[in-house]
Amino acid sequence: MKIAIVGNGKVGFAIAKQLDQEGHDVTIIENKSKVLEDTMNRLDIIGVFGNGANVEVLKEAQVKDCELLIAATSQDEVNILSCMLAKKLGTKNTIARIRNPEYVSGLNLMKEELGLSMQINPEMAAALEIVRSLRFSSNIKATSFAKGRMELTEIKIKEGSPLIGQSLSEISSRYKSTVLFCVIQRGSQVIIPDGQTIILEGDKVSLTGSMQDLENFYQEIKILKNHKIQEIMIVGGGRITFYLVRLLLRLGMEVKVIEKNKEVCLDLVERFPSVTVIHGDGTDHELLRSENLEDMDGFVALTDNDEENVIISMFASNLGVQNVLPKVNRVSLGFLLEKLGLENAITPKNITANQICQYVRAMQNTVGSNIESLIKIIDDQVEVLEFRVRDNCKFIGVPLKDLTFKNEMLVAYITHRGKPQVAQGDTRVSLGDSMILISKIAGLRDINDVLA
Repeated sequence: MKIAIVGNGKVGFAIAKQLDQEGHDVTIIENKSKVLEDTMNRLDIIGVFGNGANVEVLKEAQVKDCELLIAATSQDEVNILSCMLAKKLGTKNTIARIRNPEYVSGLNLMKEELGLSMQINPEMAAALEIVRSLRFSSNIKATSFAKGRMELTEIKIKEGSPLIGQSLSEISSRYKSTVLFCVIQRGSQVIIPDGQTIILEGDKVSLTGSMQDLENFYQEIKILKNHKIQEIMIVGGGRITFYLVRLLLRLGMEVKVIEKNKEVCLDLVERFPSVTVIHGDGTDHELLRSENLEDMDGFVALTDNDEENVIISMFASNLGVQNVLPKVNRVSLGFLLEKLGLENAITPKNITANQICQYVRAMQNTVGSNIESLIKIIDDQVEVLEFRVRDNCKFIGVPLKDLTFKNEMLVAYITHRGKPQVAQGDTRVSLGDSMILISKIAGLRDINDVLA
C-alpha cells in the first residue's frame, strides 16, 4: 500500500519503521533535512523535503496516488491542514495526530468536513494504556491486542516460583487456568511450547488470556497481590497527566500530582479541584517520602526525561509500591528496565504506531487480507496475529486436530461470537470467527497460509 507520512519526529519515525517492516511503500515529508537524511539511511523509504502543509510539497510526494496520508507533526494545525489538502488532491484516507484537548470535541463534529478518516491522540492513548497496565505489577510486561479483548503478558521465572520443573499440562490441571503459555525465551532460544514443555528457572514466559484470567492466575502463583487500587501518585503534569487524571477520577481513585512548573500546577488545580497538586520537584526523594509515596497503590512517572522517570520509578518500587509505571521514549532503555524489574513501561510513540498500523491492516482487509490485528514481540522474532475467518478459509468446520499446521506456530484462541476460547483439538472454526495465532514464521498474511 502506498502511504505518505508528514512529520519525522519520534511518532512519525515509529510509524514509518513499522509500516516499512510490513512491506508498505512509504514516503516521508519532513522540513528538517538532517532528520530526513538519517531516516532515509535507516529505512527503505522515499523522503521529500519540505512543509507538509504546502500544496507543492504534497504534489511532489505524489499524495494523489496514496491510499493513506498520516500527519504526525508536533503541530495540530499543520496536521489538520495537511490532511485537508491531501484529501483535496486525491488521497483516499487521512489520519491526523491531534494532541490539544481543546480541539478534540470540535474535531469529532467536523471530522467529515475536514476529510479525516481517523484522528489519533498519543497522550490519550498512553493514558488509556496506563489505566489498563495499573492492574498488573511492575515485573509483568503487558500488551493488549485483538481490539483490547486479550492481554499478552511476559514474566521472568525467578527462584522459588511454583512453576519451576512443571510441564505446561501439569500447570494447566493444577491451577485450572484458561491462560495460555504461548512463547518461552530460554537464553537465546525462542520456543513455541506444547503441553510437555517444562518451565525452568530463568525462563522468560509469555502468557495470553483475558485481563481477569491473567489477574487470577498471577494471584494464584503469588506474583500479584489481590488488592484494589485506590490511591495513585503521578510525577509530571503534562498532557498525558491531563487525560490520565480525568480517567482515574472517573474510576473513583484518589490522585496526587507532583509538578515543578507553577503555571501547570495552577492549571491542574483549576481543571481538577478534587486532585491534590504539589508544586515541587518529583525527583526529590525526600519530597516523595513526605507525600507518603510508600502508601500509594500506584506510581506513574511522566516527566519529559527518561532517566528521571526510571530513577524515581526504581525508588518507588524499592519502597514497596506494587504498580510502578515509568514513561520511556527510548526503546534502547528496555534492557535496563528489565534488569531493574520495571518491564511494564509506557512508550507513547509505540502505542500510537501500533494503533495506526492496526488501522492500515483493517484497510487491507477490504481488499482481501484476513488479518484483523498483528503485534510483534521478543525483538520482532514472534508475531501474534488475529485472522478473521472469511468464506475463503479452507478449513471451516474441520476439527483442529485433523489439520496439519506449519511448524513453529501455535493456534491459541478462537473467538466465537465475541468470546475468546482456548483452541483445543476438537475446536472448529466457523464463518465470522477470529483465530489468534502465535508464530515464529514472519509474513503470514492469509489464514490459509497457516496450513503445512
